[in-house]
Amino acid sequence: MLTREGCLARRRRLWEATSGTVDAIVITQPESLVYFAGFRASPFTFRSSESSAALILLPDRAILIADDLLDPYLAESHVDATAAFSWYAGERPAPHRGDRLVEAFTEAWPRTAGSRLGVEYASIPAGILDGVSGVSDDQTFEVSNIDPIVRELRRAKDADELALLRRSARAGEAAHAAALDRMRPGMTELDAFLIVQEAAVREAGEPVQVYGDFVASGGPDAIEPPHTPRLRNRPIQAGELLLLDFSVVVHGYRADFTNTFVVGGEPTARQRAMADACLGALAAGEALLGPDREARAIDAAVRGYFASLKLDSYFQSHSGHGLGLGHPEPPFLVPDSDETLAVGDVVALEPSINAPDVGLMRFERNYLITENGCELLTRHRLTLTP
Repeated sequence: MLTREGCLARRRRLWEATSGTVDAIVITQPESLVYFAGFRASPFTFRSSESSAALILLPDRAILIADDLLDPYLAESHVDATAAFSWYAGERPAPHRGDRLVEAFTEAWPRTAGSRLGVEYASIPAGILDGVSGVSDDQTFEVSNIDPIVRELRRAKDADELALLRRSARAGEAAHAAALDRMRPGMTELDAFLIVQEAAVREAGEPVQVYGDFVASGGPDAIEPPHTPRLRNRPIQAGELLLLDFSVVVHGYRADFTNTFVVGGEPTARQRAMADACLGALAAGEALLGPDREARAIDAAVRGYFASLKLDSYFQSHSGHGLGLGHPEPPFLVPDSDETLAVGDVVALEPSINAPDVGLMRFERNYLITENGCELLTRHRLTLTP
């Protein structure tokens, strides 16, 4: 979990970034509640279904508001005070959960908080704004959007954030290794997901979310397109490629890395050539990673490597992206980016090839941008051969 010290430091940076333009801040985006307060309701329990919470930030204190079914997560949060309201006690029908949050927020709102509010426009319920405006008939509230500020702050990862990202990476590495060891012809994409999920949960030592691409392609029976929104139960044929590009979410944070390998056979010469091209493109991008490097220059290096082999028409995706509480998040390694890498960014590089005579393959690693360049965060095997 995130630490109290880390949450306090992030709140201080938020106040500094607002530069005295607001008197109070309201945080409602779920990822921001994790980031600034360490609050995250488990997705593995009924308690969090349709739940929401709100964080009031004042210069001298932080108040977290949620219903009493979320008491276990309120207790683990890093704030100065919590306000738990009653929603459902098993005695009478429950009202709308969000409506009760709006009512409780209005009741908890400090009347001396001031009139300049910083809010997350994309997520704050209209009822909260209406409720705050209604607490004082003689005060006009000035509301400003802090979404861009929060988005920029989240790029530089603190030590407690990196600890969770490393846990995610270790769980993902264990899952990749398990898939290399256990996948056989006749198994399915669903089987691959189940292998990955089990290994990730065991390595993490607690329930974790797993999502991503589990795609078999290139074999004689690969009759469906390589990108599909579901896990297919079609048996994977010997010689097909299996792409595993997934994330393991640990307390909201996720790494994201990929390997592609041949199921039940040796790679063909063409498959090896395409894999070598992907790994060469990965190395070309990796060589440029570091602070003050232009994101589009890194993308250009990846694309340029494919172009040098006359394979650029088979590369139909981005070169990479940032990671953390979101996926993808800034910085974006794409041709039209105006972003620059900075110390504390965590980025993924993921060159890929989708060739009709080969199938879909992708190889991806994650990196922490440091003062001297970058640190490799993911150490799974990049190999076509299990």
